[in-house]
Amino acid sequence: MKRIPKVAFVASGGAARGLAHLGVLRACEDLGIHPEIFVGASAGAVVSAFYAQNTPLDMLVDGYRPPWRRRHPGRPHLGMSTFFGLPVLAEFLDPGHLVSGLFSIDKLERYLARQLPINDFRKLPYPVMVTAVDVDRARRVVFGHGHDDSVPISQAVAASCCVPGLFRPYRIGQAYHLDGEIARTLSADLAIEAGADVVIASNIYRPPSPPSPGSRSIARQGVARVLRQTINIVLTQKEQMGLELYARRHPNVTFVDVAPNIGMIGYLNQYAARSLILRGYRTALRKLAEAKARGVFGEMPHLRPTAVAN
Repeated sequence: MKRIPKVAFVASGGAARGLAHLGVLRACEDLGIHPEIFVGASAGAVVSAFYAQNTPLDMLVDGYRPPWRRRHPGRPHLGMSTFFGLPVLAEFLDPGHLVSGLFSIDKLERYLARQLPINDFRKLPYPVMVTAVDVDRARRVVFGHGHDDSVPISQAVAASCCVPGLFRPYRIGQAYHLDGEIARTLSADLAIEAGADVVIASNIYRPPSPPSPGSRSIARQGVARVLRQTINIVLTQKEQMGLELYARRHPNVTFVDVAPNIGMIGYLNQYAARSLILRGYRTALRKLAEAKARGVFGEMPHLRPTAVAN
């Protein structure tokens, strides 16, 4: 009997745009594809930390629904306010650290510590790896399976979400950490190291489709749009170069690059949740169905796609 390939889900960051990862995972479920390895940075780390514990997708989506449309009463809202915290007393006693970013990420860490079913990498049903950057040693740090798994998941994810300037570097032990994507957009090498045969790369930094003739250039839409496009270009190029390098070094591993067209939806626009999830779902359904038709995922039962919950 043919062995079913081991599938990894590797997710980028992207703040609120990371909601598109939920659409990618829904497409996996509808096609009968079951990731067994999870790697994430920033928003991708948040999604991976919950989903790898068999948290239902609908419950994750529920955190972004308006109160009158919630399906899981009592489930706390996971909005931007969950991320932005006021300084704690210890930070006032360390003025140098206090001015190293606008907000504290401690509020997110406390939220995750309360809401994660399991807050210990060693007790998870699937391997999970979360990346961050040690700001003083200028190198990638990996928390989780096969690496430093003694750190609580909530702390590792908080460190991975520390966008420079926006958040103060997050301290774990004696080291201070920043967003894991500073080092690499997608750490697919960790999935390969953990034994993945197929890597589903969920990247939300794809630049918008070229403007149609006669439409207004991004250069005429203000500095915020220009900066957003710049970030998209830089991180997409990093991602593509990384996947091409991994593909050459590991010819026996298949990479499925899912990069939904998010358009110009902002990184802090949590109100576009439904659109973001649908964009991730539609792109992933097409890409993954094509890969499945080629036999990438081995012999798996075909499940009929269902509508994405809204």
